[in-house]
Amino acid sequence: MPTEAKLIALLVSVGLCAGGVLWFGHSRFEAGLASGRAELTGYKLQVETQRGIDAEAAHRRYQDKADELAMASNKLDQVQQYLDTAREQLNRRITHAALPPQPVAGQPSPGLLSVDGLQFYNDALGLGLQAGPGTDGTDQSHRGRNRRLSAADSGVSREDLLAHVRDYGTWCRKTAAQRDELIDLLQGKPHG
Repeated sequence: MPTEAKLIALLVSVGLCAGGVLWFGHSRFEAGLASGRAELTGYKLQVETQRGIDAEAAHRRYQDKADELAMASNKLDQVQQYLDTAREQLNRRITHAALPPQPVAGQPSPGLLSVDGLQFYNDALGLGLQAGPGTDGTDQSHRGRNRRLSAADSGVSREDLLAHVRDYGTWCRKTAAQRDELIDLLQGKPHG
């Protein structure tokens, strides 16, 4: 019997050891599970915080772009209003500027445009003289000009007009080429 008692004692000892190992393993598992849950909760909180920060930054960027767009729209409205006013003022001057030049004794025949017509043309292109007390683009700015030019000058000759068309056409082509190069540059295309 002593072997049976030893065997029982051994089985009880093995059972106690196995129970201790199981209890220790279970307590370690529970501790690890609690630690993992705490880390997961912390991570979720961190993700939520970062989402809030990102959303606030995105809203700020959106608001900045909306403000820029509103300013650009306002500026475009002001430019449109200025152009409408300038067009109205130029329309009021067309009748007088369209009068043919008066012939002057001893001078060649009058050109196609009178001096007033040439001044109107230059003003319409934004090239007019800025002399005089008035505001640019208004009829008052032209009152300070030398009116004797109308009597002394016969206006613009056909040759002058054709030379201007040639120069203006060259300028337009160069401007278009520069525009195309800028577009290609902005789009990353090779230019040349």
